[in-house]
Amino acid sequence: MGYRPTRMLLAYRRTGGLFSMLTLAAVSVATAALTVAVAVTVLIVTLTIAAAVLFTRAVLTRSWRGTVPPATLWPHETIEATVVNPTDSSEEGHVLRVGCDKG
Repeated sequence: MGYRPTRMLLAYRRTGGLFSMLTLAAVSVATAALTVAVAVTVLIVTLTIAAAVLFTRAVLTRSWRGTVPPATLWPHETIEATVVNPTDSSEEGHVLRVGCDKG
């Protein structure tokens, strides 16, 4: 009975290579999809808030138009004016000022 070595088969699997590349690709695609989903959600919320603000502003502006009185005209005040001919005004030299001592 002598020493007889037994055969052992060692089996191992290399981790990495194609499997790790596929995993990395899947994680990258999932990250990109999640980023796009968050961006679309933020865009929708922003547009909804902007539309609500514009709609509210338009509605309130219309309702306030009836409550604000129009500008009053003052018929008791008049403005006196004299038509000036540009060629004549340069020859006269001085313009008379009403209510001013510099005349």
